Amino acid sequence: MGFQRSEADSLYFLTGEVPLILVLYVDDLFLTRDERLIGDCKSNLAVEFEMKDLGLMHYFLGLEVWQRDGCFFIRQGKYAVEILKRFRMEDCKPMAIPLVSNWRKIDASGSDGFDPTLYCQLIGSIMYLG
Repeated sequence: MGFQRSEADSLYFLTGEVPLILVLYVDDLFLTRDERLIGDCKSNLAVEFEMKDLGLMHYFLGLEVWQRDGCFFIRQGKYAVEILKRFRMEDCKPMAIPLVSNWRKIDASGSDGFDPTLYCQLIGSIMYLG
């Protein structure tokens, strides 16, 4: 179809008078730019592959997406709630800063109930949230 792969993973461009951008992740495909080009591309892809058009994007890779008046609004509220549920923290109290200012370091590695794997999963989840 003439797409060129960018240096970024899963990102492809079809250059021309108006470029068409294609983002591919596993079995999800996202097209953006000119409506006519998107329609043509979807028709061509449907000839080669079994696919379903889900319409406008609402959720992609943990991001909630709203589109209005040519603008995109992106947030991670649903992902943040999923993190809280996964680590049983739905009822935790919010804090203005992540650590108490007069906090004293305690070595938790030898204590019962400390799971370093779970801790690494939590930190990784929070890093993706940023």
